[in-house]
Amino acid sequence: MKRSLAGILLGSLSALGALGALTACAAPAGDGLDAAGSPVARYDWDPGSGGDAALMEGTLALRDGCLYIVGEGDADGLTVVPVLSRELAAWDATAEVLTYAGRDYAMGDTVFAGGGWGAPTPDMTIPDACVPDEWGEVMHVQDVDLEPYAG
Repeated sequence: MKRSLAGILLGSLSALGALGALTACAAPAGDGLDAAGSPVARYDWDPGSGGDAALMEGTLALRDGCLYIVGEGDADGLTVVPVLSRELAAWDATAEVLTYAGRDYAMGDTVFAGGGWGAPTPDMTIPDACVPDEWGEVMHVQDVDLEPYAG
């Protein structure tokens, strides 16, 4: 049975359309770190450039459209906006899961973030819903993972 060139092209276009529909279902609109409505504060930080040595221990919390770390231990009672590396972070809006350096963190999970505090800078993307701490600062995370220090 011979197929015409037009029939082959039409079949290929139909398959591409179906593939596009499946792809759209796999990644819901608005999902992702840089998507509109993302609760994750982020910036470009190169892990090879070093960083500050402060430590924030706490649990992840999603509050009113912003991702926070709620302090534990020495930081008990402190709530901070962590500004995460775009290179290391990902966000799944459907599951409300942060992936950092390849590891998934759900809301309520404990994290240990190294870095420093300061006022938001123009190179940071801070969601409108995020409120800096009482000193007007956020935590710029400069750490290659969110796990306890093993030293």
